[in-house]
Amino acid sequence: MTPIKLFAFLVQKAGFSQINFDLSDCKTVADVRQLVSKEIPAIEADVAKCMIAVNMEFQADDYQLTDVSEIAIIPPVSGG
Repeated sequence: MTPIKLFAFLVQKAGFSQINFDLSDCKTVADVRQLVSKEIPAIEADVAKCMIAVNMEFQADDYQLTDVSEIAIIPPVSGG
């Protein structure tokens, strides 16, 4: 099981900040995005716009997953 951490408004929408998923069927970041969208319907519409970090480094959707210790899903932010 791999921890998937949610941040910002995703926490409020999902109702939790971390969940563990079996990522054995996920080969890429895109697969993780699809799994999270399916398993957490409250944030399905938001996940497509989020950045995904694998082991604390942002990765593109085609990034191949190997030796994953954690996933973080971070929504777009703005600042001033």
